[in-house]
Amino acid sequence: MTHVFQPQRSAPIPTLRQLSCFKQAAEHPTFTQAAQALDMSQPAFSSAIRELEITLGATLFDRSMRRVRLTPAGESVRAQVSWMIATFDQGMEDMHQRLQRQSQLIRVHCIPSASQWIAPRMGRFQQRHPQVQFELDDMHSDTLAESITQGDADIAIGLHFDTPLHIDSRLITTDEMMVVVSQRHPLARLPKLYWKDLKDQSLVVLRRGNTYDMVASALKEQGVEINGPQNLSSIESLYAVVHSDLKVGVISSMSRQAHEDPQLCYLPVSRPHLARKICLMKHGRRADTPLLVQTFWDMLCDEL
Repeated sequence: MTHVFQPQRSAPIPTLRQLSCFKQAAEHPTFTQAAQALDMSQPAFSSAIRELEITLGATLFDRSMRRVRLTPAGESVRAQVSWMIATFDQGMEDMHQRLQRQSQLIRVHCIPSASQWIAPRMGRFQQRHPQVQFELDDMHSDTLAESITQGDADIAIGLHFDTPLHIDSRLITTDEMMVVVSQRHPLARLPKLYWKDLKDQSLVVLRRGNTYDMVASALKEQGVEINGPQNLSSIESLYAVVHSDLKVGVISSMSRQAHEDPQLCYLPVSRPHLARKICLMKHGRRADTPLLVQTFWDMLCDEL
């Protein structure tokens, strides 16, 4: 015979109202005074105490005298009830503070080279709204749309690709790609530089999502075969190999603005024009966008 497990029904749980009545009754000589402390009628208060005693299966107060006194059972749970109420009150306060902080928090995700664009605007907005707290996280552009969709970011700044329809996107600027070499490199002496001039060069490109694919595609259109250009994740590493003439660097103008090295030569490329579109992004279909997030978004859009 197959036996089906049947979980035992748990004991009834007192309500916070009943526990609050118990606490006040333990601190006042009569139910009438205790009821007044909670702004309750005396009959409703007495009913709540009786319901609590039925729920716990114990008589908590001795009502045989004019003054109401705790029974031994009541005394045994008095400290526990006080602790439960204090814990609830603290939990409610923590919850309200958490919700308040959340309503004042603006989460911004951006590609590293765009942080110099957004940071000053965050500072100006915080001066106008001192209660605002910003959380800035830099990441690759190909993860920004997902962070907006999943609700991990309120606003994002990154490269414009095929963004989903639910994402509101505004163009900030075009970020031109350029070549960086040492001052003694032969390319530094050319009056004009074209992508085809990189045909026999060993290249290094920062590992930034789809940036490498864009550069590779442009070079291929110019008949330049790419033999596995090196990808690096930091501008410091790229500059190190460029200083040593081991590689010719390909970076964006925003990367140069953030990390310019006066000992290197930054060369614009005449043809073809190759640039990344840097866009401001926000979820366009959220009905619960916090007011401060929308206000910050509107300020950013007004400055475009």
